[in-house]
Amino acid sequence: MVRKTIIGVLISMLTLASASAQEGGPDEQWLLAKYDVNGDQVISSNEVADKRKQAFVKMDFDQDGDVSFAEYEQLDQIRRTILLKARFDKLDANHDGRLTGAEYSSYLGSFDRLDQNRDGQLSQHEMTRKREIAKKDKNEADVCLLWVCVRKNMW
Repeated sequence: MVRKTIIGVLISMLTLASASAQEGGPDEQWLLAKYDVNGDQVISSNEVADKRKQAFVKMDFDQDGDVSFAEYEQLDQIRRTILLKARFDKLDANHDGRLTGAEYSSYLGSFDRLDQNRDGQLSQHEMTRKREIAKKDKNEADVCLLWVCVRKNMW
C-alpha cells in the first residue's frame, strides 16, 4: 500500500512538472497544471473542488471515507521519506545503501559547485558569479519540484 502511494506521489509530481512546461509564468503554470482539468486556461471552482476530492481520496488510506490524523501524518511521512532518500543517495557515493563517515565528510555538495577554480577556497567572485548563474537558471526553469526541474528549452 505504501509503495503504491509513493509511486502515485512520484507520478503526480512528474505530471505536474511536465504540464507546467507551457507558456506563462511558473506560478500561473503550476496552478493551471494542477487545477485546469479541461485545459481551457481557466480554473473554475468546480475544478478546484474536484482536485481536492481526488487528493482526499488518496489520503484516505483505509478507505473509510474520513482522513484521520494518522493517515494525514502517513502522507507527510511518505513525502519526507522520498526527500530523505534522495539526500541519502547523494551522500552514499558507492551506492551500497550504507553511509560511511568518509562518504559523509567528503561530500562537499554546493562547495564543489561554487569552487570554480578548484583551489579549495571560495572567493567573493566565485560566490557572486554562482548566484548570478543560479538566478539566470531559475528564470529559465518553469518549475522545480523537489529535485526535478523542467526547463522551457526541453519542450
